[in-house]
Amino acid sequence: MALILAAALAAQLTAEPPASAQAEAQEAQEAQEAQSDRGIVSVVIENDLFGGTDRNYTNGVRGEWVRAADRAPAWLRRAARLQPFVDLDGIELRDGFAVSHTLYTPRDISLENPPADDHPYAAHLSFQWFATASDANAENTILVDLGLIGPGAGGAFVQERWHQLIDGEDPKGWDYQLKDEVVFALSGQRAARHEGPVIAGLETDAITHAGLTLGTLRTSLSAGATVRAGFGLDQAFAPPRLRPAIGPSSLYRPPEGVAGYVFAGVGGYGVARDIFLDGNTFRESRSVEKYAAVADVQAGAEVHAGRYRFAFTYVLRTRQFERQENAQQFGAVSLSRAF
Repeated sequence: MALILAAALAAQLTAEPPASAQAEAQEAQEAQEAQSDRGIVSVVIENDLFGGTDRNYTNGVRGEWVRAADRAPAWLRRAARLQPFVDLDGIELRDGFAVSHTLYTPRDISLENPPADDHPYAAHLSFQWFATASDANAENTILVDLGLIGPGAGGAFVQERWHQLIDGEDPKGWDYQLKDEVVFALSGQRAARHEGPVIAGLETDAITHAGLTLGTLRTSLSAGATVRAGFGLDQAFAPPRLRPAIGPSSLYRPPEGVAGYVFAGVGGYGVARDIFLDGNTFRESRSVEKYAAVADVQAGAEVHAGRYRFAFTYVLRTRQFERQENAQQFGAVSLSRAF
């Protein structure tokens, strides 16, 4: 009798789980997949106020929307299958749109006629479309940027209103800004994640990246690396940023609870053209003698709480032109929500 009872118990333990348990497991898996398959809205603000200055690259704002993974258009999927560089098996394909506005000024905005060898006044209003193919360890992004520089981009209006709010100072040199010009750029970037050891209970990894940008807006090569430590590192590669930047990323997977990490990175740029320093492409304008090599050093933190993501990045950028007095310092704040 004991043998019969033992056999019956063993059979019960090794049998398939009840239908209710299977349903619960399936629902949990579907919920996890749905959590990562969401559209994402992000707002990014960059300003040198965080560095205590008001010159060169002085302000940038970007709003972006990323479609859910299952909403990528059919033509994008067909185009992705034709390219030889990314194996689409197991890859999540997404695309999105962004609008951004950036401002550039010389170091003394009180002068009606700033020095000709200082950073030209400039504003850039742009619309961008981007597509990303990613898995847990790699992210490949292409971005098309079409925009306008010059008075039509509204730089004088934006900066004058901003200074009315913060200090009452009136920027006086916008008559010498770059002239109206339609500009474009095509960018490609690859980021790769290299998992590290667990140290003092914290996950660690390194993100390497390389990129190429071609266009009248900017033509450059970039490469760099970032090290991170925290929890849930596989949920995101990097915070969203305005380019140029060290390996920015628009994607993340919302965690069940709270996750986050601290990071530090370095990147270098070989710059053949930068319209904000070289001046207008087809018209006479202010310009400066730029450096062909520029580097960024950055550090910051990113926190995920449910569907929300918050990040802060502090950036130190080496001098970009001959008469630039000091390295550029600015901060970047981003807030994202998955829907």
